[in-house]
Amino acid sequence: MGDAWPPGAAENERLRSYLGTWDVRRKIIDRLNASFVLFEGQAFVTPRQFEEHGDTTTDYTTLRSSRTYALSSGAGNVVVYFPDLTEFVRIGDGASQRLVHQCGPDLYRGRLFFRGPDTWAEMWHVQGPRKHYVSLAHYRRV
Repeated sequence: MGDAWPPGAAENERLRSYLGTWDVRRKIIDRLNASFVLFEGQAFVTPRQFEEHGDTTTDYTTLRSSRTYALSSGAGNVVVYFPDLTEFVRIGDGASQRLVHQCGPDLYRGRLFFRGPDTWAEMWHVQGPRKHYVSLAHYRRV
């Protein structure tokens, strides 16, 4: 990860503006299984990580869920890493951004929409041999 890890005084404005706690609501349309999934919870953004905790509800059950990503910043980007520190995506400064990530046989095509300091959204189209879904999440500052 080079000299940008861990982030410190060199954090860019994008990362600083999204530090804090966020309410999250995510809807997933699973085309492979013809089902809907809903996640409701909170995200916590620090200079080093993005962490979500909440409940994932399907037609059959509700499960406690979480995910964590490492963060670093520099050169106008926030770099998002999986827990094993392999790179996931880079987030720039645009109000609307397109992201692509190939994860083994699965292709993740995403969009980020930054609507201001207190709300943003992400959308993902995911396709692979065992995945075919669309995910739309809304984040609102607590």
